[in-house]
Amino acid sequence: MTRKSPIHLAEILGTGRLLGLTQEAERRRTTTERVRALLPADEAEHLVSATTDDAGELVLVMDSPAWAAKARYRAADLGVERLRVRVLPGR
Repeated sequence: MTRKSPIHLAEILGTGRLLGLTQEAERRRTTTERVRALLPADEAEHLVSATTDDAGELVLVMDSPAWAAKARYRAADLGVERLRVRVLPGR
């Protein structure tokens, strides 16, 4: 019986079906960081995630309804015409 050497996680994430998932996760991480840098510090702390949908609309996920309400008024500050803000479920 031959023993295979272990496969590194980076190799698994960089091939096949997981490659697309890895690329999407990196795109969302980058978008979230860029949006967080444009928000006031107190709002940036409550940003969970930021991405764009297929129509090009910026979608923010905030950790509470109160912070989501404030973020809804930031479209101009973020340089977008269309902004959708959601609240992280279960908060």
